[in-house]
Amino acid sequence: MSLAIRTSLIALSSVMMLSACSTVSSLWSDQTETENVKAQTTTSMDSKHGNASSNGSDVASASGSIDLVWSNNVDQRKPASPMGFSVPTAVQSSAGERIIVGGQDYRVRIYNAQGSELNRIALNEACESAALQMSNGLVIVGDLGGTIYALDIDQAKVIWSVGLSAALIGSPIAYGDGFIIQTSNNQLYRFSHDGKKIWSYSDALGGLSMHLSPSPVVYKGRVFAALSNGDVVALNADTGSFIWKRQLLLSNKASVMSELKVPVAMPLLITAKQSGRDEDVLLVPVFQGQLSFLSLLDGSTLSNRKISSKSSPLLVGDQVFVADTSGALSALNALDGETTWKQQLSDGELTGPVLWQGSLWVADDQATVYRLSQSGKLLASKDLDGRIDRSPVVGKNGILVRNNLGSIYMLR
Repeated sequence: MSLAIRTSLIALSSVMMLSACSTVSSLWSDQTETENVKAQTTTSMDSKHGNASSNGSDVASASGSIDLVWSNNVDQRKPASPMGFSVPTAVQSSAGERIIVGGQDYRVRIYNAQGSELNRIALNEACESAALQMSNGLVIVGDLGGTIYALDIDQAKVIWSVGLSAALIGSPIAYGDGFIIQTSNNQLYRFSHDGKKIWSYSDALGGLSMHLSPSPVVYKGRVFAALSNGDVVALNADTGSFIWKRQLLLSNKASVMSELKVPVAMPLLITAKQSGRDEDVLLVPVFQGQLSFLSLLDGSTLSNRKISSKSSPLLVGDQVFVADTSGALSALNALDGETTWKQQLSDGELTGPVLWQGSLWVADDQATVYRLSQSGKLLASKDLDGRIDRSPVVGKNGILVRNNLGSIYMLR
């Protein structure tokens, strides 16, 4: 690994050594103990007056169940091995759905929909990114050494690879016949389907960071990216030329994790048609910060909500569902950002939500997975091992969850 790559990952490695997890805010928390860790009350918000009132008919009590369909040990890790944070991805092969997940053992594993391992593909270093399947069928992943790969999952081999200056930890985003990525050192790249770089963009490095990284959003020929230094930038997707920049943070010079405010999740695009607003909006979540509603035209701030989140919000109809780092799942009105209901599930950090078969799925860093109705009623929960720091992933046959101990689970 080059010196530049190692330097860019120092802060990330420090976080992992201190906590063996992606977020360690609890180690420095100045807050008093929170309420009951499994408090299950749903509240609705009077958006005009800001008064929260208990909705008795929606008081949560889990009446259903979550089934474990299958699980596998991805990393075959030994005691004291590094924790893993890769994101499983469901893709299509000539023989049906395949599940791609990277491991700490420098391998990408390929599973069928029933959880049987079909193949492994060797990489140069550990893989902690999500995967993207391009229109030509090749699957793009990245390793911690800064190399991105195009994989043929039918033949289980690397077709091409390109070395970069920092790791891809988020997800590649499709554009044209190629893709756009955002690396851990605040650089963005556009590549063709055969690995040729079309453009790149570099921004200033942030300070103390986390072992999570946002992915960009592409919309109407523009790329929008939230960077670890607090900048949100808009670029021309075809040429990489600069359009606008907005700084969300007053300071990004935190020295301890309790002071850290950083975007670590993919922003959410909300069109004017979806929200009823007069313009398109980019909703940017910030860990230990707030949700910012930005204008796509110039990046100006339209409104803020004081909600800390480390995963991307979910838009369903005119409702935005947000999982926060205080253990609550909230539904916000896409028009004005006001809360319509809030469900306290845990005292841990939530990831998600995702939508599968009409239900919302979230997980917390105590490795509990929750299934809720879109009205906020808790339908079921299931305890797994370790902790969960990356959002659940939707597959054809259920929900995929990856924990920090190297396991992958299929739930439904």
